[in-house]
Amino acid sequence: MKKIMSFLFLFGLVLTAQSQTVDEVFAKFEAAVGGRDALLAIKTVQYKSTITLNMMGSPFDIPVTNIKENNKMLRREVAGIMGMGKSFSILTDTAGYLFTPAMRGFGGGGPGGPGGGIPEGGRDASLTKMNDATVKEEQYELDAAGAFGHLVNYAAKGHKAELQGTAKVNKTECYKVKFTFNNGQEMLYYIDTKTFLPIQTEALGKVALEQVGMGGMMEQMGSDRAKKLKVITTYSNYEEVNGIKFPMKQKLEMGAVEIDVVNSDYQINQPIDAKYYKLQ
Repeated sequence: MKKIMSFLFLFGLVLTAQSQTVDEVFAKFEAAVGGRDALLAIKTVQYKSTITLNMMGSPFDIPVTNIKENNKMLRREVAGIMGMGKSFSILTDTAGYLFTPAMRGFGGGGPGGPGGGIPEGGRDASLTKMNDATVKEEQYELDAAGAFGHLVNYAAKGHKAELQGTAKVNKTECYKVKFTFNNGQEMLYYIDTKTFLPIQTEALGKVALEQVGMGGMMEQMGSDRAKKLKVITTYSNYEEVNGIKFPMKQKLEMGAVEIDVVNSDYQINQPIDAKYYKLQ
């Protein structure tokens, strides 16, 4: 009898998943996080993030400021860490730049030898322009329609989605959706079948890291390895800001590496300071 009941339960889940279409799942997601009209009415989003990394057994925090104007500009500023100054990345609908501050090396002299301005092995500050392919590839990040803007009215934006049934994430039954961005990058979404909130994504490092501001940071550090790793990101602690729900906590898992992200101080549709549009 127990086996029969288990079979009927699983069969019921399959029927439930099949009775939903991906458009119906996304419609309920939109309603759960604030409603399509309210999400599409977002013109600007500004918030803070604290990224916690663990380096050689010692955790340290990286403060990040995020500023976005819908379909026009995204800027992420990283406060000085490890003795460096502020760094930033800025993406617009036509160009993108990465600014790396002067970095101290670990030797005793500067680039010109002992007594130089930057220790040996360090480097000067630099402003690097993104190539056209990268700018085009990352345009989806300019979407300000909530924390998962690309899911909102996705087909009209040129994205594709496929419902692949259900799967459990930490005992929570979720709709599993394969999402293909209009640039060809892919991500798996796991959306809670009861709350219709995304609770986990899976992607290769590049697209996952971009969404929490780590992509540019890895480029600034000269690392390509992380971009090729499979990244599992979990989302939790949803809070409402001006009627829109945002996940205040994220955890990224890249193999044995874990990165925690805490978001705060959201401002919706507030004017953006003109300084953020400048390359400084």
